[in-house]
Amino acid sequence: MKNLRLSLLATLLVFASLSSVKAQKGVLYAKFPESFEVTDQVFEPGYKKKSLVFPTGKWWFYGGLVDSTGNDRASSGKYAVRLNKNNTVPCYLQMNFDVKNGASKVIVWYSSYGAKADKSATFRLEYSTDQGKTWTQTGEDIVAKIKNKQGATFTTDIAGPVRFRIHKLALGNGDEDPNIANGRLSIDDFAVYQN
Repeated sequence: MKNLRLSLLATLLVFASLSSVKAQKGVLYAKFPESFEVTDQVFEPGYKKKSLVFPTGKWWFYGGLVDSTGNDRASSGKYAVRLNKNNTVPCYLQMNFDVKNGASKVIVWYSSYGAKADKSATFRLEYSTDQGKTWTQTGEDIVAKIKNKQGATFTTDIAGPVRFRIHKLALGNGDEDPNIANGRLSIDDFAVYQN
């Protein structure tokens, strides 16, 4: 009888443990959404390759920067990320760290840069499960036409460690060809949810 009770207790403990793990699915990771506030950091201006450390971890910028002009249109706080216009090579905003419990969804707030002359910008969300060696697109390309922030939700089902990046497409120089819409892209409040 004692062995039966112990066996039942062990089964209940395993079930409770699995239930609590399962209950974490869909929970926002700690320190997210990342709002890219840089109030206590010194960073090099311009669109050169750089990395900055935020509450969530280290992020790489390729053709991007963090700024607080009115045209950056932060959705929260003072700062937002801006990826350059007329790029002929991809621009990236990239996590340089993994979240460990996979991802069930990612929500990103985005807009076209607020300057009146800026055209739309096209981007995609990509993920890596091998610490950034290879990247896979999730969801569809998004065209940012509106100057005010709007949210994009990417539903995923990724298990294990994963990192994400915004990939602004290299569509060419819109100043040289008026048919090319490749303006600046503004990103803020990047949220990753556990799987």
